[in-house]
Amino acid sequence: MASITAITKCARLVFVCISAVLFSCQVLAAEDDFPVPANVRVAIDFWKRVYTEADTESGFLHDSQNLAIIYEKLDRNTRRIDARRNEIIKDLQVLASGKRSDLTGDQQRVLSLWGVEVSNERLKQAAQNIRWQLGQSDRFLGGLVRSGAYRQYIEDIARAKGVPVALAALPHVESSFHPGAQSSVAATGMWQFMRESAKPYMRVDALVDERLDPYKASQAALEMLKNNYELLGSWPLALTAYNHGANGVARAVRDTGTRDIGKIISDYKGPRFGFASRNFYAQFMATREVEKEAERYFGKFTFDAQPQFDEYEMSAFVDANVIASSLGIGLEDLRRDNPALQPAIWSGNKRVPKGYVLKVNKAAHNANFMAAINSIPTAEFYSTQTADVSHTVRSGDSLSAIASRYGTSVSQLVAINQLPNRNSLKIGQKIILPQQNGVIPTIVVSANAEVPQEGTYTVKRGDTISTIANRYRIPTATLLALNSMRSGNIIVPGQTLKLSVERSQQTTDTNAENSVAAQLHATLEAREQVAVATLQNTSVRQQVAVVQNNITSGNGAQVAIAPVAGTLDPSSLSVAADNTIEILEDETLGHYAGWLGISSAELRHLNNMSTEASVQTGKRLKLDFAKVDKASFAVKRTRHHQDLQAKFFDSWHIRDIENYSIKRSENVLSLVRARSIPLWLFQQYNPAVNTAAVKIGQVVVLPVVEKIQN
Repeated sequence: MASITAITKCARLVFVCISAVLFSCQVLAAEDDFPVPANVRVAIDFWKRVYTEADTESGFLHDSQNLAIIYEKLDRNTRRIDARRNEIIKDLQVLASGKRSDLTGDQQRVLSLWGVEVSNERLKQAAQNIRWQLGQSDRFLGGLVRSGAYRQYIEDIARAKGVPVALAALPHVESSFHPGAQSSVAATGMWQFMRESAKPYMRVDALVDERLDPYKASQAALEMLKNNYELLGSWPLALTAYNHGANGVARAVRDTGTRDIGKIISDYKGPRFGFASRNFYAQFMATREVEKEAERYFGKFTFDAQPQFDEYEMSAFVDANVIASSLGIGLEDLRRDNPALQPAIWSGNKRVPKGYVLKVNKAAHNANFMAAINSIPTAEFYSTQTADVSHTVRSGDSLSAIASRYGTSVSQLVAINQLPNRNSLKIGQKIILPQQNGVIPTIVVSANAEVPQEGTYTVKRGDTISTIANRYRIPTATLLALNSMRSGNIIVPGQTLKLSVERSQQTTDTNAENSVAAQLHATLEAREQVAVATLQNTSVRQQVAVVQNNITSGNGAQVAIAPVAGTLDPSSLSVAADNTIEILEDETLGHYAGWLGISSAELRHLNNMSTEASVQTGKRLKLDFAKVDKASFAVKRTRHHQDLQAKFFDSWHIRDIENYSIKRSENVLSLVRARSIPLWLFQQYNPAVNTAAVKIGQVVVLPVVEKIQN
């Protein structure tokens, strides 16, 4: 028996030794999984400086191809950055001409960065490759602190999936470990998934978006990285594919004939393999190195604690407020712990779905969790989801009119329906209406619904034919007939509608509301209405025509209303036969890329733009319609400007207009900024004025705007 025990102990010892060796080999293999070629080493060192030496109020002017070349660290001041870039460009052009003697101090410093052996051709190219990189040290430190809440969980998932635990550092690159991060191109959550790329891995719909759940998203991200690795054969390629797409990296491997990440980065010239894709692996490696010496870079800091949750898989559909009440916590606490649940759940419009795994922070409640869940009355458990109650959009409807009709708010309608903006309505569209605990909203009818003595009604902002008809209990068809209108006609603020033939005939033309002042006020309100009009079944030009036909001055002359220049005027939004457009105010290269479904780098390449060049209002830009047709692009572009104008009129209204004579040293841009007037509004009132070339003494029309008091 003693000998058997000794043999057993010996066997155990051998097993432990073998296990230790295997584990050691596994660790070494893990390190070998992430090679560092020379050009990647240069990029890693650059990104370490970005993460540790400059915060988001500063950054570096550098060469976009050779990241060892950092010309200067500057504060985040656009004018200073542009001025310094232009100075460096001039110095590089002088050096590219072959000059090597009698150099200025700046020229000598630039040459020393490149080395005296640099060719003139390389210097000429460098003049086109100056790039600005914003610093990230404060964001990185914030990400380090936040990572404490999630890091252990991510590493445990990595071990369970058999992938390197080092991958847990990737959210530093993607979002600085921010679970609710949203990018300008709609990438969402801590791992920055796009909607379509997320769907194979998690639930993304109108009720649940698991991209916002840091735990579900972590599982999905590591599964995607594992799939990338199995397809591409190396972790550097798998990581690069997380940014560039697995098919894109497979194409890079095929075109270069290598799986060496260093060679692919230096040699692959794919159209979408731009700065971000080339540097993604280096950024990841830099975050690992910075993490290892975090206290040397940032001093002492404290990681966020990892929260502990009670979980319950919903066996039925239950209202969120019922759950919160039963648990004895606030609805906002429940919402914080379950970020994947969408606004329709929290507004009471929909119930927490059956099958959803509910999380509640253990620190948030003192009672027994399952006892609290079991205390929910059986009557509150539903076998089906709350049915939608909706309004079908008709001609003349706006979100504000719909909100007013059903006693809700525009912001609530936007959230529940996940609308891109408040002007994105279409004829026939179903707008889901808010409910509270299954209570269906009713149409709000004014308490004072008597037809006025004069038998007419002056249209106000937000009114529609249907809401006016409901208010005065007049059949819609009768109201249309009284005013010689068809159902598709648009009504505008200031317009007078007949409510009764007999009473309206008794109204005299001497009514004070027919004064010139009243008509001017109506005109100004009408301008605002036109500016926020949506693309429904009537063009903006037709809407302007309706306004002009219904608003007249006191002597019967037509009041001129200019169309919204540069934004809602279809002629300014048109795409030329050569696929070029005129660049308008408040448009960026990122906007165009998003509307076209391509990258900014592709647009730069198409237009021979340097990596840091920005678009200029009034210039023309060539577009690529390979993925999006011209009509779809035009709709997205128009909605962008409508949204900007709607936001302006949410905060400002036009109080008056004045004639103004241009003074010495004034230009249109300085004038509108001083008056808090957007350029598009100035252009609306001055359609014939060349905003780039006004002269001293030239008279322009200035709208006088006033902040709306809440």
